[in-house]
Amino acid sequence: MKARLFMKQILKVPDEKGAVLITGLLLILVLTILSMAAMMSTATELKIAANDRTSKRVFYVSEAGLEDARSRLQTGSSGFPIYDSQFSNPGWMAFVGTEEKSTENGFQIENSNHVRYDQLNPSSNYVVSVSHKLDGSGSILRWGDSNDDGIPEENTTVGKNIFVITSEGYDSNGASKPLRIEAAQVPDITAPAALYTKAHTTIQGTSTWVMGMDHCGSSHVPGVLTMADVGTNGNPHVTGSPSAIVEHSPKNIDIQAMMGRFKKSITNSYNVNSATLTGMTWGTPVAGPSQQDATNCTERNIVHFNTNSTYVKLNAQTSGCGILMVEGDLAVHGGFTWYGVVLVTGSITFTGGGGKNVTGAMLAGGTVSADLVGGDANIVYCSSAVGNQTQYMPLITLRWVELFS
Repeated sequence: MKARLFMKQILKVPDEKGAVLITGLLLILVLTILSMAAMMSTATELKIAANDRTSKRVFYVSEAGLEDARSRLQTGSSGFPIYDSQFSNPGWMAFVGTEEKSTENGFQIENSNHVRYDQLNPSSNYVVSVSHKLDGSGSILRWGDSNDDGIPEENTTVGKNIFVITSEGYDSNGASKPLRIEAAQVPDITAPAALYTKAHTTIQGTSTWVMGMDHCGSSHVPGVLTMADVGTNGNPHVTGSPSAIVEHSPKNIDIQAMMGRFKKSITNSYNVNSATLTGMTWGTPVAGPSQQDATNCTERNIVHFNTNSTYVKLNAQTSGCGILMVEGDLAVHGGFTWYGVVLVTGSITFTGGGGKNVTGAMLAGGTVSADLVGGDANIVYCSSAVGNQTQYMPLITLRWVELFS
């Protein structure tokens, strides 16, 4: 019995030593595999990080190209502007970049439809192409208010051309990223008359003038256009074309939506409740020969009043240039001069003495009363005073898309 146990112990010893050896080898193998996996994982992560850096770098370069073109298409751009010199030509294209890169992207130096500009930042490696957006039949698409509701939309008849701007950024290793936007200049504010209203309007006083004949061009409009009716008293002067007064018009302009277009660009904002302000100045229009003539101004402000469903009253020698927006009612008492556009969601009332001149256009969502006892009011339609308020604004981006090479 003892002999058998002794033999088993002798035989067991080498088995245990072998197991230890095998276990050790397996452990080394596992550690080696884990080390190799870790090395491969680290290398992969480093490669992913490098690719990510490259992708972001060319993305930002491509964005710089978009901004280069967008800023230079703005009217009045100071940095070598890009001119849409063939406004009605569907085949017009502009390129920004070196001649070599532009040629690779379709530029043809002998093609009279093509123009090329150097980059604003020569150290950035991008090429940009700009073309007119076309509909399915090849007509140029524009951004403007074709149905006179105050809200711009794509159409083929009115507004500003829509540009398709494609930019491709490169790095030194040949990586690239194309981006595309659709952009347009801000269209003119819809102003179908010197004075537009939605509710009953009273024009009174022999010294009142509401003139729709364009004092700055030949784009004549009615003096008063309303969705309701107009009452006159005291022999006021109302002129315009094709009619001085148009009543019961179907034009339903969304004045609140019109204001929304410009709220991001407000220069002076006021939150008031039944407020009376005296002698406010947001620019100083240069007066014409008489109160019945257009003023002039190169300043462009956007002044906004939130009256919390009440009113703001502007007293005594208030003046301004740009867009005046009042959410609520507006009362004007005493001297008042404004060059540009006045937008009011509620009613407008003129009272008291002192000369009053609005050069441009006025739009009101409520009633309008020009009560001119002891004073006079003059609303002088001026197409350039309306157009100047949006002409120099930056292009708006309508769509943005990341392309894949």
